[in-house]
Amino acid sequence: MDGSDAGWLSVGETATVTRTGSGLRVRFGGADQTGRTVRVEGETLRFRSASTDRHYPGMLAFGASGSHLEIVNHAPMEPYVASVVQSEFGFDVLEGAKAQAILARTYAARRAGAHATYDLDDHNGSQVYRGVGATSATSTRAAMETRGEVLTYHGELADAYYYSSSGGHTADNDAVWNGAPIPYLRAVPDPYDEVAPDFRWRTTASRQTVLSALQRQYGGDIQGVEVLRRSRSNRILTMRLIGGRTETITGAQFRRTVNSVAGARVVRSTRFDLSVEGGNYVFEGSGFGHGVGMSQYGALGQARAGRTYRDILAHYFVGTEVRSGSGASPLPVAARPSPSSPEVLADASPGAAIPRQPSALRTRYVPATARRWPTPRHIAHGSGERERPAIDGRPSTPAASAVPSAASSPVTETEESVTPQRRAAW
Repeated sequence: MDGSDAGWLSVGETATVTRTGSGLRVRFGGADQTGRTVRVEGETLRFRSASTDRHYPGMLAFGASGSHLEIVNHAPMEPYVASVVQSEFGFDVLEGAKAQAILARTYAARRAGAHATYDLDDHNGSQVYRGVGATSATSTRAAMETRGEVLTYHGELADAYYYSSSGGHTADNDAVWNGAPIPYLRAVPDPYDEVAPDFRWRTTASRQTVLSALQRQYGGDIQGVEVLRRSRSNRILTMRLIGGRTETITGAQFRRTVNSVAGARVVRSTRFDLSVEGGNYVFEGSGFGHGVGMSQYGALGQARAGRTYRDILAHYFVGTEVRSGSGASPLPVAARPSPSSPEVLADASPGAAIPRQPSALRTRYVPATARRWPTPRHIAHGSGERERPAIDGRPSTPAASAVPSAASSPVTETEESVTPQRRAAW
């Protein structure tokens, strides 16, 4: 506690951490202690709060910031990857799960160190991570059989993007986000994606609701919309707002605006045709997500067809190669500046962090080797929005909050508990 050992917890014993007005209060062994930071270490820890009951590996670091209780899990890479594979992919198909494991590990390794004191969120702003309780035999095997392997391009960590469904054709990175073309993120045909429930879809939304939302967002007296330009994969690049103060917007901006008022599954990708029926807009489209990199349903289709995880990755990331970190996790690439760095805890050692938004648990992986990958030259630009329904076409929901939400502020007392568990070692 506050950098010093406060005591030991036996297996099954619980420590209760409470956020108080002045800091943290920790109760275990019948006694209370107070401070600003608490770290609990163990092979596996059971973490419980009003909204969460999960098992995490490694260490949980608790910190007091303002009225909130913030938590960071210092997790070994492979248990982290196994959880992400199950949370993001979820299918019991080994080669597809292995492809997902490579991308999850590469995504984490590339972004490790980008923030001063934490690596990743636990929701789909980074990758969905629900702890070691959210694993399966397949996701665990996928992580362990690809242990330490990452996706590289010319010896550098690749941008490991993925999403739910391509609708039959992936997208160029520069057609989705601003920035230069990246050689391995080029649009390719994707016939294996036809197994996706969102391979083809048709939805509707009230025309007036859509136009009102666009008007609130972009101003003017918007009377309608018009598609101006499409990419070579038939995704909408730009649209005209008829009567809008802002004359043109991107297809992604249109999609976000519509979904904000009509629901996340109304415009599932920017690969759609638009028409009017009565008072409704009709969207007839294909795929779900941004379309850059690997389609998860396409990977599922390829795996079912007998293709290996290396075949799958070579299809979506042309010119890349899977490289091994000698059987161990690679260290993070050099840190890149963050536009909004987190506040450092008073006694912060590497890994402890104050999250910028107190709504999710952060993660930092624990490296197991001195292998260091070169800093990538190619840095993707864009919103960072990544929708990928992991199972049965349903959008992956962020992991339940492990800290009080902003809506609960100010907080007088928030109570969480941690209990060491006996679980299989990795």
